[in-house]
Amino acid sequence: MDLVVFENNKPWVIDEFREGHFDYVELASDVAETKFFQFLFGQQVVDRLVQHYPSPRDRHHVPLWMYVCSQLTLRLHGQHSFHSYPLIVRAGGLVDALGPEVARRQVDPESGNLTLECAGFNDRNLYPRQTPCDQDFLRKLARDTEPESLEEWYNRHVVTVYKELGAFDADGLFIADGTYLFVPDNPRYEGSQRLLFDEHNHPVSKKQEQEMTKAQRARCRWRRCYKAVLLLHCDAAGERFVVAGVRVLREKESEATALWPLLNTFLDTVGSGVMKVLLVDRGFINGPEIGRLKRDHGIDTVIPIRSDMNLQEDVHGLMKLPTTWEEYEPKHRPPLPDPTRASHGQPPHPAAKKREQMRQQTLARQRAERVQESPPDPSRIRERTLIARFPGLTSWWDCPVPLTGVYSRDIYADGHEDGWLLVTTNEDWSAPRVRDLYGLRTDIEERHRQVKCFWDLTRFHSTAWSLVVSQLVFVCLTYSLLQVHLLRQATSS
Repeated sequence: MDLVVFENNKPWVIDEFREGHFDYVELASDVAETKFFQFLFGQQVVDRLVQHYPSPRDRHHVPLWMYVCSQLTLRLHGQHSFHSYPLIVRAGGLVDALGPEVARRQVDPESGNLTLECAGFNDRNLYPRQTPCDQDFLRKLARDTEPESLEEWYNRHVVTVYKELGAFDADGLFIADGTYLFVPDNPRYEGSQRLLFDEHNHPVSKKQEQEMTKAQRARCRWRRCYKAVLLLHCDAAGERFVVAGVRVLREKESEATALWPLLNTFLDTVGSGVMKVLLVDRGFINGPEIGRLKRDHGIDTVIPIRSDMNLQEDVHGLMKLPTTWEEYEPKHRPPLPDPTRASHGQPPHPAAKKREQMRQQTLARQRAERVQESPPDPSRIRERTLIARFPGLTSWWDCPVPLTGVYSRDIYADGHEDGWLLVTTNEDWSAPRVRDLYGLRTDIEERHRQVKCFWDLTRFHSTAWSLVVSQLVFVCLTYSLLQVHLLRQATSS
């Protein structure tokens, strides 16, 4: 028989791909999934997760650890329908991680067909099982689990597991964000609501709608959705991203009021010293809570200020005095290496170099065509940004601690300016430091795009409220555990 040996050498593989040296590509997701579950079993993560799971059952013919693992394997494959479980468990890597005591694959020597035989977990099986548990068991247990208890389980006990696994780094950067989960326009979706959104999927208030032109209103549309508040932990390098809290909102519930109890739960669970910086959007403005975080927990907040607040007027008054402005250049991640560069002392492959040159020519031609068809509007071309720091702001009466403001002036090609104000409770940070911190929020859009699109988050197969919450919670759990697993792999290799 043939012997195939795999070597883990990521830099070499990437270089070979860049130079076009590959003959065959195969997705080895079952191997990666097996390693993921071996990590969860080896670190007793699953046992700790099910220890406090809010099960609605008094008796469990199938152990809860099997239920949690089945939920995780479905989410890893981007599947939310429980009817797909038999196919997923037969093709995925969970079976290999469970071992032959639970399930094993066998190949018929005559027909070559692959069969899966599972022992089951009780003595009620009259025939050989094809899956470790039935998909109907998964659906009923998820449907019957109390949604509020499930969120409490995640926000307390799951977060405790994250902390024990070292998921929170020493910088302590956290981002609070609200998001919309769009669903089909079916009123049977429990707790959903219909809102008006513009062409960029931003909600439109009645006042904003009245101020729109006829053409702008024509581009708006009513969409049914859920709202959710997420507490996210990240690092400055963008290598770490863990969902540290989740709350799904029913109709007419507000993100602004839901965030602060979620934060209190997190702080009560992990203790002091884990969260050090909180980045929030202007929709979560709350002076007393921001002051309490600073005084009671030593947590610094960075938040943009609305244009109608007194702080804006005070800063505009201070700007009339001599002010030191500095030009701000946003930090960008380093570009990807040149695909035509030499590697391992070898010159680039001629075919790869020619393909890259043709690709660059095509991109340049497309850019020129776009400019010719629609010349850039000078009013939308930002030439530079000037920032200035204003310490000791105290006119926000609701906030009991002094604030440091960072005002940004965006100067455009036609000469007009746009200004906006960031404030922080930290009195020592420089203006570029505050802007760089708030710039981390742009990572949210990319991460949400991954979770919503590539993990197919908003494809709810059931209109039941409990199953909607269950789907969001287990996607966040799977995504975060996978991040922790990959980070550990990166540090150990």
